[in-house]
Amino acid sequence: MRREDRGMRPRPPTRVIPPTRALLKTRVNPRALVPTRVILLTAALVSAACILPAFARGRDDNRPASAAPSLSVLAPQSAYPGDCAVVILEYGDGRSSSEATGETRVEAALRDETGATRARAAAFALDGSRREAAILALPPGMTPGNYRLIVASVSADGTVILSDTPCAVEAREFVSETVRLDAANTAIKKDASAERMAQIEELNGILFRQDAGAVRFAGPYAAPLQSSRRTSQYGERRTYAYSNGSAERTTHLGIDFGIPTGSPVYAAGDGRVVLAKSRVTTGWTVVIEHFPGVYSLYYHLDSLSCGAGETVRTGTLIGKSGSTGLSTGPHLHWEFRVNGEAVSPDWFVGRVLF
Repeated sequence: MRREDRGMRPRPPTRVIPPTRALLKTRVNPRALVPTRVILLTAALVSAACILPAFARGRDDNRPASAAPSLSVLAPQSAYPGDCAVVILEYGDGRSSSEATGETRVEAALRDETGATRARAAAFALDGSRREAAILALPPGMTPGNYRLIVASVSADGTVILSDTPCAVEAREFVSETVRLDAANTAIKKDASAERMAQIEELNGILFRQDAGAVRFAGPYAAPLQSSRRTSQYGERRTYAYSNGSAERTTHLGIDFGIPTGSPVYAAGDGRVVLAKSRVTTGWTVVIEHFPGVYSLYYHLDSLSCGAGETVRTGTLIGKSGSTGLSTGPHLHWEFRVNGEAVSPDWFVGRVLF
């Protein structure tokens, strides 16, 4: 592995997708937070939003609260598997949520028609004082249907719903492909060695971590290279055809760019490098943390230009593309994970989260 000199690429014009600003009036149960608190909550999705009525309910109260501060919420009309939902809370008295609610934490969740939670995210402070954000991930296999976007305060005493609005998850079609692996790649995919299992455990430990001390990069995010040639898309239903005649179905969790070995690869956003090493399956690998629970991943690199613990900016050179690990040819595999779930990298490009 060669470690290349770092640099910055010229930033091409990027279409910026701002956070949605429209709000909806609803009410907060006075048991949920200190009674005089005013909270502004914004939920943003890639799809167009519609204004819908909502009422907050306590654990044992199905009636709207009568003497409570107002809660403003933007509820998306619909979303697609692979999207994210950004929920923003603002505390009106200038204090942080930890000061306003003590041991209470605030979470956002998507619940299906049976009441089961299908996506969940904790809220984290944005600026150390008045605002927090929670980012929900809709995985590629999420079942279409009618859901509820729930915001709740959670404490040792129980859970109190602050906001409950409808959200429809629309059907999204993904293409299918068959990838034929030679003996060498089959051996990598079937590798059950202690080394590979330890690497998988290490990476999962990172991707499912929501570090309150992480950076807070709002965006806009950018593509990691200048080429637009794609050989595989996010969410593809993939069949691996092994050299021994067997096969395995899986879902492709990122985007593959077919580019020559040695092509520069850049950070998709500001953040901290939390992993930069060689792995059995993904070859030379870089993982960047952009927000608590939000990570971009870059696989099969030929060389690295960054190290774990370093801070990078959008457009910082982090490595050169290659064909290391499980790979059928030179390419970059680019991925985004939110709270451990793989979401569409395209959703992030040009987007300002909050």
